[in-house]
Amino acid sequence: MKRTEEIGFASLMVIAFATFVILGWGYAKRPRIVPLTLSIPGLALSVLQLGNIIVKSRRAGKKGTSETPAKTTEDPGEDREPFLSAQTRKILETWAWIVALALGINFLGFMVALPIFLLGFIKFFAKRTWKLSVLISASFTLAVYLIFYVGLKTNL
Repeated sequence: MKRTEEIGFASLMVIAFATFVILGWGYAKRPRIVPLTLSIPGLALSVLQLGNIIVKSRRAGKKGTSETPAKTTEDPGEDREPFLSAQTRKILETWAWIVALALGINFLGFMVALPIFLLGFIKFFAKRTWKLSVLISASFTLAVYLIFYVGLKTNL
């Protein structure tokens, strides 16, 4: 996907989630829990994604080189295609993480499953350092706690 398409899509997601947050605040106290529970984290993650894309495009612009996909080393004698393409595998992995989050929420509760999910997802799927994974997981969980338990006085 081209950088402009990525920026456009991420911007569209920011606008959509911001709209959901604004509309969610218009509901009564109890009914607004569900839309805000879904839209506030979505807004935060889409803003983070947009910022990440913009930073990467600026870095690529400063270097003057375009991003090229990493070359993989294959067996020279292997002529067949892989069972799953890299893109299909990435999509299936993402869905597996989403299902794992849903199961975690069901069995452990939201406030326990959220930091575990974020820590695992950022460390193993996004392949970031432990320090960054723990920092993001803890700060996002704290933000959710402050917004919903303290600010909105609701139980998730």
